[in-house]
Formats: sequence, structure tokens, C-alpha cells
Amino acid sequence: MKKRISPLFTALVLVITASITTTAAEMRSSPTLAIYSAKITQGATGTGKLIISYDVSANTEAKEVGVASIKIYKSNGSYVTTITGTTRNSLIATNTERHRSYYTYTGITGTEYYAIVTVTATIGDKTDSKDYTTNTETAP
Repeated sequence: MKKRISPLFTALVLVITASITTTAAEMRSSPTLAIYSAKITQGATGTGKLIISYDVSANTEAKEVGVASIKIYKSNGSYVTTITGTTRNSLIATNTERHRSYYTYTGITGTEYYAIVTVTATIGDKTDSKDYTTNTETAP
């Protein structure tokens, strides 16, 4: 005997699937940011220097694109400091679609750190920012 799937059940599944897909796309979408990443790597041994590399792309040429701030934390979650992004410290670039570079932070040798990097892009009168948590790395 063949079992038939009711048209009402099929319609219900399609509606639920469509609403989940739409919600996921809205959560990821940004009016200005296309793609971004950041990571921490060790500098030279014995220096305590950590290199925070970032790559931020806007949807199109942006008035400003880059890193609005870098919040440094110890691996146990205790806050250390905040570096505010500006064009002067080169964390923010102007009139470009993409900005990738790095910032050197000097920590205490042997201490593990991670960062929350807030990326940003301004296109026209729209600005959007997103937080990106890096990996944890030990200051060399």
C-alpha cells in the first residue's frame, strides 16, 4: 500500500524552510560589510609582541573601511586594553573597498591573549560594524 504525503504537510514544510532560510540570510547580511577576518600570531621570541592581522572588505568602495577597535583580553577573559581605530594609526582606510593590515600589541611574555576586533565600513550614509573574536595566542 502506498502512503501519500498530504499537500498541507508539504506546504507547511516549505513555509518553515523558507522562513528559516530568510532569517539566516538576514542575520548574516550587512548593508556595508562583505567579508572580514582577524587572527593573532606571535612576533619575535622574547619580545611579548603579538601581531593582530585583519582583512575587511566592504560591499563596494567605502568612505571608511577597517577596524573600529581592538579589545585585548587575557585567555581567562579579563580585559586588558582597547585600541581605537583611526586613519592615523592605519586601522581605518578611506575611499577603498578593502583594507588589510596588522597591528602589533606588546603583552607580557608567557601570557595568553585573544582579541575582539570590531570591523566597520561606511558607504554613503550607512555604517555597519561587526565583532570578530580571534584565536588565543601566547605572547612570545
